[in-house]
Amino acid sequence: MGISLLVPFRSNGPRDSRIKSWDWVRRRWEMLLPEAELCIGTDDGGQPFSKSVAVNDAYRKSTGDMLVIVDADSWVERENVLQGIENAYRREHLVVPWWRAWRLHRGHSQVVMAADPTGPLPVTKEMRDACVNEGPSPASCAMVLCILRTGFERVGGFDPRFRGWGSEDVSFGLATWTLLGRNEYSLGESFALYHPKPENREGMRIWKQDPGLLNMPLYERYRRAQANVNAMTALCSEHPIGPTPIGPSPTLNYSDLVLIPARDEPLITAPIVQETQGVMAEGESVRA
Repeated sequence: MGISLLVPFRSNGPRDSRIKSWDWVRRRWEMLLPEAELCIGTDDGGQPFSKSVAVNDAYRKSTGDMLVIVDADSWVERENVLQGIENAYRREHLVVPWWRAWRLHRGHSQVVMAADPTGPLPVTKEMRDACVNEGPSPASCAMVLCILRTGFERVGGFDPRFRGWGSEDVSFGLATWTLLGRNEYSLGESFALYHPKPENREGMRIWKQDPGLLNMPLYERYRRAQANVNAMTALCSEHPIGPTPIGPSPTLNYSDLVLIPARDEPLITAPIVQETQGVMAEGESVRA
Protein backbone atom coordinates (compact mmCIF):
# COMPACT_ATOMS: atom_id res chain seq x y z
CA MET A 1 0.00 0.00 0.00
CA GLY A 2 1.19 3.54 -0.62
CA ILE A 3 1.25 6.46 -3.02
CA SER A 4 3.94 7.01 -5.65
CA LEU A 5 4.37 10.36 -7.39
CA LEU A 6 5.64 9.73 -10.93
CA VAL A 7 7.37 12.69 -12.59
CA PRO A 8 8.79 12.54 -16.14
CA PHE A 9 11.69 14.96 -16.48
CA ARG A 10 14.83 15.55 -18.51
CA SER A 11 16.68 18.86 -18.69
CA ASN A 12 18.37 20.17 -21.81
CA GLY A 13 21.48 21.26 -19.93
CA PRO A 14 22.35 23.31 -16.83
CA ARG A 15 20.74 26.47 -18.24
CA ASP A 16 17.37 24.85 -18.93
CA SER A 17 14.72 27.09 -17.30
CA ARG A 18 12.67 24.03 -16.41
CA ILE A 19 15.22 23.04 -13.78
CA LYS A 20 14.23 26.04 -11.67
CA SER A 21 10.49 25.50 -12.16
CA TRP A 22 10.76 21.79 -11.36
CA ASP A 23 12.70 22.58 -8.19
CA TRP A 24 9.84 24.83 -7.05
CA VAL A 25 7.15 22.29 -8.04
CA ARG A 26 9.07 19.46 -6.36
CA ARG A 27 9.22 21.34 -3.07
CA ARG A 28 5.51 22.15 -3.43
CA TRP A 29 4.65 18.47 -3.88
CA GLU A 30 6.83 17.48 -0.95
CA MET A 31 4.72 19.83 1.19
CA LEU A 32 1.36 18.90 -0.37
CA LEU A 33 1.79 15.13 -0.36
CA PRO A 34 4.57 14.25 2.11
CA GLU A 35 3.31 10.68 2.41
CA ALA A 36 4.05 9.99 -1.27
CA GLU A 37 7.14 8.29 -2.66
CA LEU A 38 8.75 10.65 -5.21
CA CYS A 39 9.94 8.85 -8.36
CA ILE A 40 11.57 10.91 -11.10
CA GLY A 41 11.77 9.16 -14.44
CA THR A 42 13.82 10.02 -17.50
CA ASP A 43 13.93 8.74 -21.05
CA ASP A 44 16.62 7.08 -23.14
CA GLY A 45 18.36 10.33 -24.09
CA GLY A 46 17.14 10.31 -27.67
CA GLN A 47 15.68 13.26 -29.58
CA PRO A 48 13.10 14.48 -29.07
CA PHE A 49 12.29 13.78 -25.41
CA SER A 50 9.84 10.95 -24.73
CA LYS A 51 7.46 11.64 -21.86
CA SER A 52 6.09 8.12 -22.26
CA VAL A 53 9.47 6.47 -21.69
CA ALA A 54 10.08 8.77 -18.70
CA VAL A 55 6.71 7.99 -17.08
CA ASN A 56 7.34 4.27 -17.50
CA ASP A 57 10.83 4.70 -16.02
CA ALA A 58 9.33 6.41 -12.96
CA TYR A 59 6.78 3.57 -12.67
CA ARG A 60 9.57 0.99 -12.58
CA LYS A 61 11.22 2.90 -9.72
CA SER A 62 7.97 3.06 -7.74
CA THR A 63 6.44 0.73 -5.17
CA GLY A 64 3.05 2.32 -4.41
CA ASP A 65 -0.30 0.79 -5.31
CA MET A 66 -1.59 4.28 -6.17
CA LEU A 67 0.17 6.24 -8.91
CA VAL A 68 -0.09 10.02 -9.21
CA ILE A 69 1.41 10.99 -12.58
CA VAL A 70 2.57 14.62 -12.58
CA ASP A 71 4.03 16.84 -15.29
CA ALA A 72 7.22 18.46 -13.97
CA ASP A 73 5.72 21.95 -14.23
CA SER A 74 2.31 21.20 -12.67
CA TRP A 75 0.54 20.64 -9.39
CA VAL A 76 -2.88 20.56 -7.73
CA GLU A 77 -3.54 21.44 -4.12
CA ARG A 78 -3.73 18.73 -1.45
CA GLU A 79 -7.51 18.62 -1.06
CA ASN A 80 -7.95 18.05 -4.79
CA VAL A 81 -5.29 15.37 -5.18
CA LEU A 82 -6.59 13.50 -2.13
CA GLN A 83 -10.08 13.56 -3.64
CA GLY A 84 -8.67 12.20 -6.88
CA ILE A 85 -6.79 9.45 -5.03
CA GLU A 86 -9.91 8.51 -3.08
CA ASN A 87 -11.94 8.26 -6.30
CA ALA A 88 -9.22 6.22 -8.00
CA TYR A 89 -9.12 3.75 -5.10
CA ARG A 90 -12.79 2.90 -5.65
CA ARG A 91 -12.10 1.01 -8.87
CA GLU A 92 -9.56 0.66 -11.66
CA HIS A 93 -10.07 3.76 -13.76
CA LEU A 94 -8.26 6.99 -14.50
CA VAL A 95 -9.08 10.05 -12.38
CA VAL A 96 -8.09 13.57 -13.42
CA PRO A 97 -8.23 15.58 -10.17
CA TRP A 98 -8.97 18.94 -11.74
CA TRP A 99 -11.76 20.71 -13.56
CA ARG A 100 -9.96 23.96 -14.39
CA ALA A 101 -6.38 24.22 -15.66
CA TRP A 102 -4.39 27.42 -15.27
CA ARG A 103 -1.24 27.68 -17.41
CA LEU A 104 0.50 30.69 -15.89
CA HIS A 105 2.18 33.37 -17.95
CA ARG A 106 5.95 33.91 -17.70
CA GLY A 107 5.79 36.94 -15.40
CA HIS A 108 3.25 35.34 -13.10
CA SER A 109 5.29 32.14 -12.98
CA GLN A 110 8.28 34.16 -11.84
CA VAL A 111 6.18 35.70 -9.09
CA VAL A 112 5.00 32.25 -7.99
CA MET A 113 8.54 30.84 -7.95
CA ALA A 114 9.68 33.77 -5.81
CA ALA A 115 7.14 32.70 -3.18
CA ASP A 116 7.69 30.03 -0.55
CA PRO A 117 6.67 26.70 -2.15
CA THR A 118 5.67 25.41 1.28
CA GLY A 119 3.42 28.39 2.02
CA PRO A 120 -0.14 29.36 1.07
CA LEU A 121 -1.20 29.01 -2.56
CA PRO A 122 0.59 31.90 -4.33
CA VAL A 123 -1.78 32.03 -7.34
CA THR A 124 -4.03 35.10 -7.32
CA LYS A 125 -7.30 35.91 -9.08
CA GLU A 126 -5.36 38.26 -11.34
CA MET A 127 -3.14 35.40 -12.44
CA ARG A 128 -6.15 33.19 -13.15
CA ASP A 129 -7.89 35.96 -15.10
CA ALA A 130 -4.83 36.32 -17.33
CA CYS A 131 -4.93 32.63 -18.29
CA VAL A 132 -6.99 30.80 -20.87
CA ASN A 133 -9.62 28.98 -18.84
CA GLU A 134 -9.10 25.36 -19.78
CA GLY A 135 -11.66 22.75 -18.83
CA PRO A 136 -11.34 19.02 -19.51
CA SER A 137 -12.68 17.03 -22.41
CA PRO A 138 -12.74 13.25 -22.84
CA ALA A 139 -9.28 13.66 -24.40
CA SER A 140 -7.76 15.46 -21.38
CA CYS A 141 -5.04 13.36 -19.82
CA ALA A 142 -2.24 15.62 -18.62
CA MET A 143 -0.84 17.73 -15.77
CA VAL A 144 -1.94 15.52 -12.83
CA LEU A 145 -3.50 12.03 -13.03
CA CYS A 146 -4.43 9.39 -10.44
CA ILE A 147 -4.63 5.68 -11.24
CA LEU A 148 -4.22 2.37 -9.44
CA ARG A 149 -1.01 0.53 -10.22
CA THR A 150 -2.95 -2.43 -11.60
CA GLY A 151 -4.94 -0.10 -13.89
CA PHE A 152 -1.72 1.44 -15.23
CA GLU A 153 -0.42 -2.06 -15.90
CA ARG A 154 -3.63 -3.26 -17.62
CA VAL A 155 -3.13 -0.66 -20.37
CA GLY A 156 0.61 -1.37 -20.65
CA GLY A 157 1.65 1.99 -19.19
CA PHE A 158 2.37 4.86 -21.58
CA ASP A 159 3.24 3.83 -25.13
CA PRO A 160 7.05 4.31 -25.39
CA ARG A 161 6.86 4.71 -29.17
CA PHE A 162 5.63 8.29 -28.75
CA ARG A 163 8.33 10.98 -28.77
CA GLY A 164 8.13 14.75 -28.53
CA TRP A 165 4.96 16.68 -27.89
CA GLY A 166 1.49 15.47 -28.62
CA SER A 167 -0.78 12.42 -28.56
CA GLU A 168 1.05 10.31 -25.96
CA ASP A 169 -1.21 11.45 -23.12
CA VAL A 170 -4.41 11.45 -25.18
CA SER A 171 -3.67 7.92 -26.39
CA PHE A 172 -3.10 6.81 -22.80
CA GLY A 173 -6.48 8.31 -21.93
CA LEU A 174 -8.17 6.46 -24.80
CA ALA A 175 -6.61 3.22 -23.57
CA THR A 176 -7.77 3.72 -19.98
CA TRP A 177 -11.26 4.74 -21.13
CA THR A 178 -11.57 1.59 -23.23
CA LEU A 179 -10.03 -1.00 -20.89
CA LEU A 180 -10.85 0.45 -17.46
CA GLY A 181 -14.06 2.40 -18.03
CA ARG A 182 -14.85 6.05 -18.44
CA ASN A 183 -12.25 8.51 -17.17
CA GLU A 184 -13.37 10.60 -14.19
CA TYR A 185 -12.81 14.29 -13.49
CA SER A 186 -12.94 15.71 -9.98
CA LEU A 187 -13.67 19.31 -9.19
CA GLY A 188 -10.42 21.12 -8.55
CA GLU A 189 -7.77 23.33 -10.08
CA SER A 190 -4.46 22.45 -11.69
CA PHE A 191 -1.61 24.91 -12.17
CA ALA A 192 1.31 24.86 -14.60
CA LEU A 193 4.36 27.12 -14.54
CA TYR A 194 5.52 28.74 -17.75
CA HIS A 195 8.20 27.24 -19.95
CA PRO A 196 9.14 28.01 -23.58
CA LYS A 197 7.18 26.05 -26.16
CA PRO A 198 9.04 25.33 -29.41
CA GLU A 199 6.92 26.05 -32.47
CA ASN A 200 7.35 26.10 -36.22
CA ARG A 201 6.52 29.05 -38.49
CA GLU A 202 2.87 28.02 -38.60
CA GLY A 203 2.63 28.02 -34.80
CA MET A 204 2.48 24.22 -34.55
CA ARG A 205 3.96 22.86 -31.35
CA ILE A 206 7.08 20.91 -32.31
CA TRP A 207 10.31 19.65 -30.76
CA LYS A 208 13.83 19.58 -32.10
CA GLN A 209 14.16 16.97 -34.88
CA ASP A 210 10.39 16.48 -34.94
CA PRO A 211 8.27 17.94 -37.78
CA GLY A 212 5.25 17.83 -35.50
CA LEU A 213 3.43 14.91 -37.07
CA LEU A 214 5.54 11.87 -36.22
CA ASN A 215 3.09 10.76 -33.53
CA MET A 216 -0.05 10.99 -35.64
CA PRO A 217 -0.06 7.50 -37.26
CA LEU A 218 0.27 5.83 -33.85
CA TYR A 219 -2.34 8.14 -32.34
CA GLU A 220 -4.75 7.23 -35.16
CA ARG A 221 -4.39 3.57 -34.20
CA TYR A 222 -5.49 4.43 -30.66
CA ARG A 223 -8.37 6.54 -31.91
CA ARG A 224 -9.61 3.70 -34.12
CA ALA A 225 -9.31 1.22 -31.23
CA GLN A 226 -11.31 3.29 -28.75
CA ALA A 227 -14.43 1.58 -27.38
CA ASN A 228 -13.20 -1.68 -28.95
CA VAL A 229 -11.89 -3.78 -26.07
CA ASN A 230 -10.32 -6.46 -28.27
CA ALA A 231 -8.58 -3.96 -30.56
CA MET A 232 -7.28 -1.88 -27.64
CA THR A 233 -6.07 -4.98 -25.81
CA ALA A 234 -4.10 -5.99 -28.90
CA LEU A 235 -2.64 -2.49 -29.32
CA CYS A 236 -1.61 -2.14 -25.68
CA SER A 237 -0.14 -5.65 -25.75
CA GLU A 238 2.50 -4.28 -28.12
CA HIS A 239 4.11 -2.45 -25.16
CA PRO A 240 3.28 -4.41 -21.95
CA ILE A 241 4.55 -3.20 -18.60
CA GLY A 242 4.26 -4.80 -15.17
CA PRO A 243 2.91 -8.13 -13.95
CA THR A 244 -0.81 -7.43 -14.47
CA PRO A 245 -2.13 -8.94 -17.73
CA ILE A 246 -3.05 -6.53 -20.50
CA GLY A 247 -6.80 -6.35 -20.99
CA PRO A 248 -10.09 -5.09 -19.59
CA SER A 249 -10.51 -4.49 -15.89
CA PRO A 250 -13.04 -6.56 -13.93
CA THR A 251 -14.62 -3.21 -13.02
CA LEU A 252 -15.13 -2.18 -16.67
CA ASN A 253 -18.61 -0.82 -17.32
CA TYR A 254 -19.38 -1.30 -20.99
CA SER A 255 -21.89 1.54 -20.94
CA ASP A 256 -18.85 3.81 -20.45
CA LEU A 257 -17.44 3.06 -23.91
CA VAL A 258 -18.19 6.33 -25.71
CA LEU A 259 -16.56 7.23 -29.01
CA ILE A 260 -14.46 10.40 -29.14
CA PRO A 261 -14.54 12.02 -32.61
CA ALA A 262 -11.53 12.72 -34.80
CA ARG A 263 -9.52 15.89 -34.34
CA ASP A 264 -11.23 17.62 -37.25
CA GLU A 265 -14.64 17.03 -35.67
CA PRO A 266 -16.16 18.73 -32.63
CA LEU A 267 -15.06 17.10 -29.37
CA ILE A 268 -17.68 15.60 -27.07
CA THR A 269 -16.93 17.90 -24.17
CA ALA A 270 -17.75 17.20 -20.57
CA PRO A 271 -20.87 18.90 -19.19
CA ILE A 272 -20.29 22.40 -17.85
CA VAL A 273 -20.60 22.53 -14.08
CA GLN A 274 -22.63 25.49 -12.87
CA GLU A 275 -20.82 25.80 -9.55
CA THR A 276 -22.33 29.19 -8.78
CA GLN A 277 -25.81 27.68 -8.88
CA GLY A 278 -24.86 24.95 -6.46
CA VAL A 279 -25.46 22.14 -8.94
CA MET A 280 -22.33 20.38 -7.74
CA ALA A 281 -20.68 20.76 -4.38
CA GLU A 282 -16.93 20.84 -3.82
CA GLY A 283 -15.50 17.34 -3.55
CA GLU A 284 -18.09 15.68 -5.76
CA SER A 285 -16.91 14.26 -9.04
CA VAL A 286 -18.11 14.22 -12.62
CA ARG A 287 -17.60 11.68 -15.37
CA ALA A 288 -17.00 13.16 -18.82
